[in-house]
Amino acid sequence: MQIEVISISTQLLHSDILNTNAAFVSRVLKEQNLPLTCKVTVGEDLPMVTNVLQSALGRADVVLVIGGSTEGSGREGGGREGGGCLLCQAVSQLLQRPLNDKGFLADAVSHTDADNRFLGWWLEDNGRLIVGLPGDRREMAYFLETKVLPHLHHHFNEPRPQWLLLRTVGVMESTLKDELSDLMINPQYHISFDSFAGQTSIRVNIDDSAHDAPVLLSSVRSTLHNRLGDHIYGEGDVRLEDVVLEKLMQSGYRLALAECYTGLSLMHILESIPQASGRFMSTLTSTATELANYLNLQAELLDLDLTRWCRLAAEKMLAEMEADLALLIYNNVTQGGVQVLVTLASPFGVSVTQRSFGGHPTHINQWACTLGLAHLRRWLIVHA
Repeated sequence: MQIEVISISTQLLHSDILNTNAAFVSRVLKEQNLPLTCKVTVGEDLPMVTNVLQSALGRADVVLVIGGSTEGSGREGGGREGGGCLLCQAVSQLLQRPLNDKGFLADAVSHTDADNRFLGWWLEDNGRLIVGLPGDRREMAYFLETKVLPHLHHHFNEPRPQWLLLRTVGVMESTLKDELSDLMINPQYHISFDSFAGQTSIRVNIDDSAHDAPVLLSSVRSTLHNRLGDHIYGEGDVRLEDVVLEKLMQSGYRLALAECYTGLSLMHILESIPQASGRFMSTLTSTATELANYLNLQAELLDLDLTRWCRLAAEKMLAEMEADLALLIYNNVTQGGVQVLVTLASPFGVSVTQRSFGGHPTHINQWACTLGLAHLRRWLIVHA
């Protein structure tokens, strides 16, 4: 089996931005003993995408395409702005496959997560496989790890190594490496880390030559859980928002949510989960001025003491929105960088988390969502 990776992004092609999505795919394929033979980046141009795809299909059994599958243009490969599925158009022209009324391949196999949120798709053609990976880093990694890799091993009858995927939050990758340094030198397995937007995944791959691999994997799992405790929020296809929502449901709490300068990112995530209906309510305000007007707070306090203003806003949300908890996420953009301020008001008082963000600007909102969810999860672990 031969695998090639195509990244569709004009921005990546014309800038010095690192293609971290393609690097992630390469690393994961290597850990899974799956042979990557070529990587290429192409701009968001239909004739060029079609040409590059044709060349790849002439050599490879599997072509993983990052970006070009959805509307919008992202840092690491999206479709053309308002142009629908660019990759689908290329596949349709090249392989004479029909498109549906939404511009997607009619006979492609679409995949969703447990909450019916779209992840990506793949299409088989004469023994070859084309996989449409989303350009969004978070969704791309999730689809690759939980759907694509198992399918590749099964479809091509490739033995899948014994492996484990743990999800962590609230702890830095450097801290994890220090904590697990003695385990990382064991020749019977390989431990790797992938950090993005405040979360770190830990992958454990057992060496093919290891004796009694399932027992060894179980032992490593127990060791990791014992050392890292509740920094581990799940395994495999578990998502942080699902874990937090489940704890909210178990506790019977209702959450009032407000966001400032996050693009209402957390609200959109929660709205995509059917079980979240009735469990949270949003102020639907996206700026501090809008939230101040909604709550009848003095916006002038923002310039004097942002932390105090957020505390007052969260307390007023708790009192006026008939909720058990009130969560406010505030992205404070200054000349010196971005600070994310998370404030949670509850019957037990107000708790605050504040972090500075130094990553790429397009990841700020996802990072803020993680910080808000992690803060809420920590509170629920202690109080629920």
